Amino acid sequence: MRIALVHPYSWPVVRRGGERYVHDLGRWLADAGHAVTLLTGEGAHDLDGLHVVRLPLKAPVRLAGRGVTALDTFGMTVLPHLLRERYDVVHALVPSGGVAAAIALQPSVWTALGHPSPVNPPPRAWSRALVRRAARAVRVPAALSRSAADGLQALTGRRPVVLPPGVRTADFVPRLEPRSGPPRLLFAAYAADPRKRLSVLLAAMPAVLEFLPDARLTLSGGGDPTAAFDALDPGIHRVVAPHVDDLGQGELADVPGRFRDATVSVLPSVHEAFGLVLVESLASGTPVVCSRSGGMPEIVDRCVGRIAPPDDPAGLAAAIVAAVALAVEPGAPARCAAHAAQWDWDVVGPLHLLAYGRARG
Repeated sequence: MRIALVHPYSWPVVRRGGERYVHDLGRWLADAGHAVTLLTGEGAHDLDGLHVVRLPLKAPVRLAGRGVTALDTFGMTVLPHLLRERYDVVHALVPSGGVAAAIALQPSVWTALGHPSPVNPPPRAWSRALVRRAARAVRVPAALSRSAADGLQALTGRRPVVLPPGVRTADFVPRLEPRSGPPRLLFAAYAADPRKRLSVLLAAMPAVLEFLPDARLTLSGGGDPTAAFDALDPGIHRVVAPHVDDLGQGELADVPGRFRDATVSVLPSVHEAFGLVLVESLASGTPVVCSRSGGMPEIVDRCVGRIAPPDDPAGLAAAIVAAVALAVEPGAPARCAAHAAQWDWDVVGPLHLLAYGRARG
């Protein structure tokens, strides 16, 4: 098939889960023998096996005051290309791209990368309208988890298919030894994003340190953590700060080793559509802790981690202590790696082909 993937930002220029998803999906499709074109913004890297079309990222100045960005208007940028070129299927990862594919009468799939729902709607009326239009215009709307599908259906009135992202598990060779020594807690998310709830994790640390006084928290996702630290009571700040190491994003080659070196990975986010870093941690043999929010509980069970109430430092601390105890069990790393295999691209890639066939149908 000739397949177009539409996303204005690309990996590794932008290192977020959505960009990683598009990158790895394109690689899997190309390896499977499909002709893949990535329609993306300027500055994108060349990708082996993919034809990359770089388009300008721009938004009309008159709309800037309403909060409209190039992300929201990328559909207008790709529309002329989609009117000229014909694809067997266009898979858009932004709602405006899905609308553009529908206008161009191309077989279309749109995946909502976030977790829009009536309790977590897009912030502006026009962006909510764009999400509804994309869900209704494309032939196959999709979401990253059952929870995200439920939220999108409640918001738009149309049921999406569930297309989870994949992980190239071969890139995350597991460390199969039980985790021993001082506990190392890994926060592999963007520290400056309040939705990732670093502030809740920091607030949980005093209770963690009561049970695990030699525990250390490693920040590994980039972003400035200052706001999360500033939200702490000064007394808690003094207790917690000496136990935190900020490694920054680091190089791409550093990421698998950071997961393997950790005792437990912690992602206390809210409204997370999936939680790709949880699967990467599990593939590395490292148990995980997440909050009971969004699609993350669909990844984690008690064999590989613990789930905490959202925005509850005490509950999060208890989950972390329990996960550290799990990590020292001899069979835990192998269980984690085996659990992650269900999101390997050789499993989830064919699900995408089924959705593409439905769009063409």
